[in-house]
Amino acid sequence: MRVPVRLLVSAVTVAALVPVFLLFSGSWRSKPHRDSAFSNALHMGSHVLTTPSEHSSTAKPHSHPRVSPEQWRNHIQTSCRKFGFIAEKDTFDPSILKNSKILVDDNNKLLYCQIPKVASTTWRRIFIVLSGKADTSDPMSLSANDVHHKFDKHLTHLRKYQNDEILYRLNNYFKFVFVREPFERILSAFKNKFAANTNSSIYFRKVFGEKIIDRYRQNPLANPGRNLTFEEFINYLTDPQKQIPMNEHWEKYYKLCHPCWIQYDFIGKLETLEEDSQYILEKNSLSEKVKVPSRLDSKYTYKKTNSYMHEYYSQIPKETLQKIFKMYYADFVIFNFTVPDSIKLMMDGH
Repeated sequence: MRVPVRLLVSAVTVAALVPVFLLFSGSWRSKPHRDSAFSNALHMGSHVLTTPSEHSSTAKPHSHPRVSPEQWRNHIQTSCRKFGFIAEKDTFDPSILKNSKILVDDNNKLLYCQIPKVASTTWRRIFIVLSGKADTSDPMSLSANDVHHKFDKHLTHLRKYQNDEILYRLNNYFKFVFVREPFERILSAFKNKFAANTNSSIYFRKVFGEKIIDRYRQNPLANPGRNLTFEEFINYLTDPQKQIPMNEHWEKYYKLCHPCWIQYDFIGKLETLEEDSQYILEKNSLSEKVKVPSRLDSKYTYKKTNSYMHEYYSQIPKETLQKIFKMYYADFVIFNFTVPDSIKLMMDGH
């Protein structure tokens, strides 16, 4: 399994490695140990094997001689057990994937777990091209609307199969997923689903936005404007007793793609989408069948969202930023992410 370097580079300071030592030792057993490790990780903004500089959009992947694919798998499994997501003697039950959004390409033996706001539409385009149902080799020639409606019937989901068929595909197909720094994804979801002017955003404002405003806006009757603010959205997200359900566009990665049960052959990053997509296609002898999309072809680019980070998150109190981090902490650890520098400064009150 090839993994982008941002997922595998060793931290540059001993302090930043504190969570690693706790995570891989027997020290993470009691609540005081866990709380201490969380506090250290929150202050340092570094997790497991990454450094802040490795998250820049200009960083390029390269091999890391001290971290093997087996170490990466061990890290995920160890993290999952420490969080209590896998019991030592549990066996995998394929029925937990019945509500998953994992796409299947039986002809090319691929399994792809879709995570909304992490190039999922791009990879749906690629699966449609590979199905032969679209008369093109260029995925970006397909509109997003057609991808999610006209061609949706040509996409196959893992949940349609029986348990034994699911197990066969998990054991024999090339499995991959793309992930993104959680703070960036939350902002991308908000802008796309509540601030844009699309049919999708109209739906989300009606189904989620109005309910969030009614519950979290001070004096909603005296201030009846229906434009959901980013702070109201964040207050909804971080409410431990929220009555409005989560949605896949901001749900946690480990709940969407089950990395604690599925041993993925490849974990890609949004900021290296083009290189990582090329690798997947080449690895499976598909590079001549479909054109690799360029990040420049994507409407909602990583750089564009990243440029809004300070503008939006500076509106959020540092205590609430810490709640976001804690809420998505498992994703940070399991998928080895680092808190962006701009967010760390705000969390520290700067």
